[in-house]
Amino acid sequence: MKRKERGSEWRLWDLHIHTPESICQDYKNTPENWEKFINCLENLPEEVKVIGITDYYFIDGYEKVMVYKAKGRLKNIDKIFPILEFRIDTFGSGNENKLQKINLHILFDIDETNLENEIKKVREEFIDNIKISKLEAHKTKKLSKVNFSEIGGTLKDGFESLIPSTEEVLELVNSTAWKDKTFLFLGYKEWSNLEKNQQLKPLKDHLYSQVKAFFSNNVETNEKNQNWLNEFGNKKLLHSLDIHSFKDLDTYEFEEDGTKKSVENYHCHTWIKADPTFNGIKQISYEPDERVSIEQIKPQEKAGYQAIDSVKITHSDFTNQTLYLNQNLNCIIGGRSTGKSVLLGAIAKKLNCDKPVKFGNQEYTDFVNAIVSGLSITWKDGVENNDRNIEYFPQSYMYQLAKNKDGELDTLVEEIIKQDPLKNQLITNYDSFSSENNSDITTKINKLFQLQEDLIKRKLKLKEKGDEKGIKSEIEKLTKELSELKLKIQITDQELQEYNKLKSQLDELSKSNENYNSQVSKIQSLKEKFFLNKDIDFDIVSLNDSNRSDVKSSFEKLKDKFQSEWNLELDKISDKNVSIIKANSQAILEIQKNPNYIKGIETFKNNKQYKEVEEKLKTQRDKLADITLIKKEIEEFVLQIDSFKTAIKQAHRNFYSKIEEIKETLKISEGKLEILAFPKLKSFEFKELLNWSINQQSDEGKRIVNTSIDNKTEDYFKLTDEIFEKLLNQSITLKGGNTHLGLALKLMSTNYFQVSYNILYEDTFNQMSEGKKAFVVLMLLLDFSDKDCPILIDQPEDDLDNRAIYKELVKYLKKKKKERQIIVVTHNPNIVVGADSEQVIVANQNGIDTKNKNGTKFQYTSGSLENTKETDEGIEVILEKQGIKEHVCEILEGGNEAFKQREIKYDLK
Repeated sequence: MKRKERGSEWRLWDLHIHTPESICQDYKNTPENWEKFINCLENLPEEVKVIGITDYYFIDGYEKVMVYKAKGRLKNIDKIFPILEFRIDTFGSGNENKLQKINLHILFDIDETNLENEIKKVREEFIDNIKISKLEAHKTKKLSKVNFSEIGGTLKDGFESLIPSTEEVLELVNSTAWKDKTFLFLGYKEWSNLEKNQQLKPLKDHLYSQVKAFFSNNVETNEKNQNWLNEFGNKKLLHSLDIHSFKDLDTYEFEEDGTKKSVENYHCHTWIKADPTFNGIKQISYEPDERVSIEQIKPQEKAGYQAIDSVKITHSDFTNQTLYLNQNLNCIIGGRSTGKSVLLGAIAKKLNCDKPVKFGNQEYTDFVNAIVSGLSITWKDGVENNDRNIEYFPQSYMYQLAKNKDGELDTLVEEIIKQDPLKNQLITNYDSFSSENNSDITTKINKLFQLQEDLIKRKLKLKEKGDEKGIKSEIEKLTKELSELKLKIQITDQELQEYNKLKSQLDELSKSNENYNSQVSKIQSLKEKFFLNKDIDFDIVSLNDSNRSDVKSSFEKLKDKFQSEWNLELDKISDKNVSIIKANSQAILEIQKNPNYIKGIETFKNNKQYKEVEEKLKTQRDKLADITLIKKEIEEFVLQIDSFKTAIKQAHRNFYSKIEEIKETLKISEGKLEILAFPKLKSFEFKELLNWSINQQSDEGKRIVNTSIDNKTEDYFKLTDEIFEKLLNQSITLKGGNTHLGLALKLMSTNYFQVSYNILYEDTFNQMSEGKKAFVVLMLLLDFSDKDCPILIDQPEDDLDNRAIYKELVKYLKKKKKERQIIVVTHNPNIVVGADSEQVIVANQNGIDTKNKNGTKFQYTSGSLENTKETDEGIEVILEKQGIKEHVCEILEGGNEAFKQREIKYDLK
């Protein structure tokens, strides 16, 4: 069955398995043990797809394994490599001062379609060209089992005592005939034990330079050893058990009752992300960190619902086919109008994405929509589902966002911030605070203007009462007149004195009751004023859900309790005043019953002149009492007005200060990318208000409206405070339709600040080039997203400059693809090759020189970057003529150079 082409996939590669044919092994070379050996290979863990059949010096074991494969065995293995293991003719010091032979492993590229001749070539043109040792006596003795036996007495003794010349082996490997058909490994342990003295250090470095990777059979120390190995360069330490017996290859063992035993010893932790081919193994030298992982489970595995597995296309304009996608990076390439963006857009639309596939091109959009009905998408978990989430970024999307024309970028950033529950709560609380603060300021301003109006009335009333000095003079004059009149009245001095005293007391008590009754009315009206109207949401945001709920509930209960207690306390205070009124009223009754008071009343009521003077005196004394009271009220009004003005200005400033309080908590970062919150002044809206409200015909009006604030916070507050004072004093002329109160409300209760954000990535966002801005937008979209769904990007290079693509985007895609599946349409080889795309989908439109199968308009083929095949001009269908690598080099300008740079980058000094 044809393999589903998903490009470079993670597979277990076990490249160090000796056979019963090997010179040193503990299987015992019998037909029965060969059959068991093949059964063991057939029962390897299902993730093992590539094996290396290893023999010391010879290819006989590999040849025998391939005979089994030719008979239909080993169907579980995708690729079997022959590996010859050579001893290096220099020794390293092992444990307990024993000499250890350093092993060089040579993997050969074998064309299995010409297997017999390929094996013959390895024997005759490689093995037979190596002398059995570099001793002069053996210069005519080629490497062979016969010569090992003749010289050593036995095959094993000869093997133990004779070592071919390493220099000769490496010279042959590096020859034109073999340098592109071999891949070399070293045994790590023996190589690492080479003495670090002046004599052996050059040899150690030389051996390192000759190989592409190392072998180790100890997975426990792999990470530590890899870190040490990294000091020499960037070559990978692969894990394999170095299997020589059924003890380690225990995948086909049985109990006495015939029950298959569980595997106890066999394990291999070398995951390689590549096609199971010779070109596949070469990738570990080009992209060692990307292509090799030593671990127990499959690396970078996405959840089944988070990766698209395949896209089936059935439409008259397309070759009916199923495209399989890789879990990591998929690049769609092709010439102009070959169906790249069409395919990506159709996938997005099939999955109900609401973004336009191409801005302003309805005909293109209609074509994509027509394709959608013939598309079926299956996810990695085998489910066909069109409702699962994706993120789709059409052409120029990042560029459009970066322009922030209608605040789209600000909205995106706030959505990112709000993904954090704590930050979301802070922003929500700030919005609530802003609304409540608006209401609070509105109430205070209305009250302030009422106080201001009442103050004016009190001052007018004070003026109406007359001149205080004049009133006092009048009281003095009337008092004198009254004294003179009393001399003519038939009443004793003592009776008159007692009467005057009682009359004065009664007047004072009456005035007192008048004031106390007014006080009671005012106190009772306070029940409607709920002074504990603060909302504490803003203050409890840092508490967890449970504590926040408990605190809020307790607070609300206490508010209700306070309202009840407040009303009770007001009643108590009113009752005190009522008690005084009652006592005063009782005292008034007692005075009115007093004989001296009655006699005085009776005596003076018939004396018209005395009564008139007495009434005038009372009137003046009342006026003086009223003036004293009004002056005290005016003092209180002035204090209240100042207090309200201060509170309003502070409350207005709180629109700003509350953002200052939370901005540090709102800050987020990912690597070098940072988002910093700050209070932004909406200066345009503020200036618009002044322009539409204030009359500018006067110099003062012009000065106020044209005062520059330049987004400076303190300049803004200085100006608003000045305007506010002028509105209170009505000393500023407004345009028709505006009132001083109305403008004061708009000026002070409106929040002219918003939570805004600065984006930092080496520079501030506004200082970046357009290309870098677009790249930063892409990072914002992905780095701060809490989504794990696939990402579809259409031609990101259209938004970015080339330097940004190679230096930033490539590095970024290599990181991000490990976390999420990415499907990208691109014309840039740096994205495809530099980012080491696991799957490359090549698109083609049928033409005279670019024919598709059956002449359909659009066709696709896919495969890995290591998928290579020389161009065959005898094949008519262009996508079948050559391999994926060749397509990349042909279609993408600079493709050859991108591959070249990729292949040499770890050789750069």
